[in-house]
Amino acid sequence: MTSLYKKISAVMQDISYLSKDDKVEFNNTKYKAISEEKVTSTVRESLVRNGLIILPVKQSHKREGNLSTVDTEYKIIDIDTGEFEIIVSSGTGADTQDKGVGKAMTYSYKYLLLRSFAIPTGEDPDKISSAELDEKQNKEETDIPPAALKAKYQLGTGSMDGFEDWVKAQQAKGRNFRDMENILQEALNKKKASESA
Repeated sequence: MTSLYKKISAVMQDISYLSKDDKVEFNNTKYKAISEEKVTSTVRESLVRNGLIILPVKQSHKREGNLSTVDTEYKIIDIDTGEFEIIVSSGTGADTQDKGVGKAMTYSYKYLLLRSFAIPTGEDPDKISSAELDEKQNKEETDIPPAALKAKYQLGTGSMDGFEDWVKAQQAKGRNFRDMENILQEALNKKKASESA
């Protein structure tokens, strides 16, 4: 077995499951989804740890009405050996202005990561009720802080010291992980603004 495949397998072992962390609502349409930020930040940690990089190397796109579709070839590279594979993904984004291609690229990359590393994101909705899914989602949200929250905390403080205590204090105030991420993001934005002033 090659080093590249062993490293891909290691990423698959690192990330056995990602729970959906986002709600999509438009008119009568409502469903749970997994955010690109959660997928990318979680997979990125494992890619860095295992010495892999993913680069887009070729892309084509088309637009039909307000739908933009991209087909992208990515190269996944073992940084120790230079060994690589070409992997492909497609995505479609809806936008009446100029953001359709960007949305399609985001969707394409998110699903490239989910499918290439065989990361499940939830049960088959035909086999479990929405109430059961909601209950499981809420339990998971209170148990394990997401990677994006950890990354923002570390970026803001420079270390992970005190992270667990900070999370417990925020939970005691009735805040969920999304609220905590928003608090940290606001602090990072203020820090960035003061540094550039």
